[in-house]
Amino acid sequence: MMTVRALIVGATSTVGKYVVDQLAAGGLVEPIAGVRKPEQARMFAEQGVATVDLDLDSAASVKAAVTGIDRIFLLTGYTVAMLPQSKLVIDYGKAAGATHIVHMGAWAPDDTDLPHFGWHQYVERYIEGSGLGWTHVAPHMFMQNMLGQGNLWKAFTDASEGDRGHAGSRPIHSPIGDGRVGWVAAEDIARVCVAALEDPSCHAGRKYDLSVDVKTVPEVVTLLEETLGRPFHAVMHSPEAFGEALLAGGMEPTYAACATENAGRFARDEVPGQDNVFPFEEIVGVPPVLWPAFIEAHRDAFIGH
Repeated sequence: MMTVRALIVGATSTVGKYVVDQLAAGGLVEPIAGVRKPEQARMFAEQGVATVDLDLDSAASVKAAVTGIDRIFLLTGYTVAMLPQSKLVIDYGKAAGATHIVHMGAWAPDDTDLPHFGWHQYVERYIEGSGLGWTHVAPHMFMQNMLGQGNLWKAFTDASEGDRGHAGSRPIHSPIGDGRVGWVAAEDIARVCVAALEDPSCHAGRKYDLSVDVKTVPEVVTLLEETLGRPFHAVMHSPEAFGEALLAGGMEPTYAACATENAGRFARDEVPGQDNVFPFEEIVGVPPVLWPAFIEAHRDAFIGH
């Protein structure tokens, strides 16, 4: 029986690592991790995962990486470069014989006026017109943000602002104030992506918005204390401070400005649907990870935060 091979673009990302691990564990599709650095290749080799050199800014590199690939998981970085990079992967992937692409974007209202969400939507539309089979995955807020590992909030991992008067208490940093938002764990996002990569026929032509548990940051902090029996406190940063941290970390100015504006809107509960939840179990056959279970599963990371 011929092995089905999936190129994982974004294999070292928060979600991409789970996609690689879950595909490898499932044994139905062989993950091929796209990497840029030798140390990344060594890391995957130690796990028994094959790799391929992948420079998304090089047409030759992309063309070589998709050779012999059947399916593609596409997750790009947070710059406008995602547009030409994604086009290369889609075009060369199709030409090389790939039949299905799973694109991970981000949840936003369809009529969003924020450019960085629009970039994801442009990629989705291009995929839909490419002739490839497709599945779009659009997660809401990562639970991993609370660990300082997911997406954008890692800018605050080492921040100390607002920690005075909380001796012995762990800080949880947030730029969204008391806004109520939907959350989803990266491992659950990966489960949906893996389901689509393993059985495209069941998920072709579908877009999955992912949000499973609605909480404010203070509510999550309360759950942390109840679950772990340790003191935690929320450190609320202004959206402007968030933007400054993103820029200081080297983020593209356009994306940083959009993330800053979005954080402010979430804080003010101004985004229609920001507290929506969407079906999950019917996609993968298992219930989602809710906040108490996520906290318990990541106990060591929270305590050592």
